[in-house]
Amino acid sequence: MASKFNIVKKPVPKKDEEDDELDTEEEDENVEEEETEETEDDEEQNKKKQSVARKRMIKFMAIIMGCLLLIFLVMFLISIFSVKEYTYEDIEQVIKEASVAYFKDHPESLPQSDGAIVEIGVENLVAEEKMKDLSEYTKEGVSCTGYALVEKVGEDYVYTPYLNCGEDFETIELYKKIINTEPVITSGYGLYNVNGNYIYRGEEVNNYVQLEQGLWRIVKIEANTNQIVLIKEIGAGNPTAWDDRFNSETNYASGINNYSASRVKEYLEHIYKEPNESLKETILGPNDKTKMVKYNVCVGKRGENEETNDGSIECSQVLEQQQVGLLPIYDYINASVDPNCKAPNDNSCQNYNYLVEKYNWWLATADKATSYKVYNVNDSGRIYASNAISYSFVRPVITLNNMVLYKDGDGTKSKPYILK
Repeated sequence: MASKFNIVKKPVPKKDEEDDELDTEEEDENVEEEETEETEDDEEQNKKKQSVARKRMIKFMAIIMGCLLLIFLVMFLISIFSVKEYTYEDIEQVIKEASVAYFKDHPESLPQSDGAIVEIGVENLVAEEKMKDLSEYTKEGVSCTGYALVEKVGEDYVYTPYLNCGEDFETIELYKKIINTEPVITSGYGLYNVNGNYIYRGEEVNNYVQLEQGLWRIVKIEANTNQIVLIKEIGAGNPTAWDDRFNSETNYASGINNYSASRVKEYLEHIYKEPNESLKETILGPNDKTKMVKYNVCVGKRGENEETNDGSIECSQVLEQQQVGLLPIYDYINASVDPNCKAPNDNSCQNYNYLVEKYNWWLATADKATSYKVYNVNDSGRIYASNAISYSFVRPVITLNNMVLYKDGDGTKSKPYILK
């Protein structure tokens, strides 16, 4: 029996299809090669761009550095060849610094006792090569002389330079500036001469002085010494008791009106050295303290009807060598130009008086009739004898050295006297 076989023939790819496949593969390979070449070209271009940018940045920075060096060179040459123009205050400072340098080399020549003064002339400072001749600092045609005074104040030395250039300039102390420019009057508001003391009287007077820590008022220029008494315009810190001790006369803690042992004296000494604890207030700056001198606080007691206002009552007892104190009652009375203001119990003392403020403040003077009452000034300006335990503000009083130098200002509140 014969078997039948089905022979199935495999399809043979056509030649055209094979060629298409080969072409497709070649095209893919070409595309890949082209893409690779394009990527390499882009990277090369980026590298070139970055290289150009870096070169430009380096060139830009080099230009900037060159310009800066040129500016510094020009400034250096200007500083070498230009001549400094000195103001008169600059020259005063030169004299002061030269004096400090001189006495650093010659400490044995410094004043030895508190308040003692030594003078050193510019010619000596020039000879010691501590400064150049004054003609080197002044303008052509201006002739000057100068010296410095050195005063021992406590543990410190205060150097005060003086320069005299004739009509062009002269160093002047504050007290001389006031006396020479402020007219002395016999009526109205302003500066009076009372027993050799120059005192300010009236409601509106130009007696403001700017210190480091605020405004003060000039009460007077003392006769003989020319020292200037100042009172703080605004009370220091919070209201405080004049004294709070037990008093056997009243049989309770009404205070004792002995200024020398009072709480108010302790308070003044504290705020002179340290800031007020509650307000962190300092009444004087370091430079202010170098301009001050110790003085005697007049602490004599006075009766309410006594009319003597030359200081003989209050100054019959003094607390010596104080840095800071309170105002005695006679100075407050003398500040009024009301003719009816003669005694502590005269209400007219509140009239025409620049010392009146809108708060109560203590005086240094106690009532002679008791052991517990002290005079204060109320917010309307009237004088009262109050218990020492009561509370009022404290207006510190200080005294400036007569060598304190005037710098600027006319004494008005808007333009107070400024010290060098």
